Amino acid sequence: MNIESELSHLLRRTEPPPGFAERVLTRIDVERRRPRRRGPARALAAAALIAIALGGWGLHVTLRARDEVMTAMRIASQKVAHAQREVRGVSR
Repeated sequence: MNIESELSHLLRRTEPPPGFAERVLTRIDVERRRPRRRGPARALAAAALIAIALGGWGLHVTLRARDEVMTAMRIASQKVAHAQREVRGVSR
């Protein structure tokens, strides 16, 4: 057998067994009536995602504030060094 005939054989139309449609429709009806219990799991997943997002945002804000403080301290240090040089120059 070649691949085309094998595929043709495997993909041929066959009739479903008797009562198949009724069983499918019954199962669909049962699944629709069953109460879903996904609420707590979805709520927990949503809470985790929010916590991760807020934590990441908080870290970003903290790192940005740290960088701004370091920049301010560097500028202040340069200004103090400049003032010290000026004072030394005047006192001589």
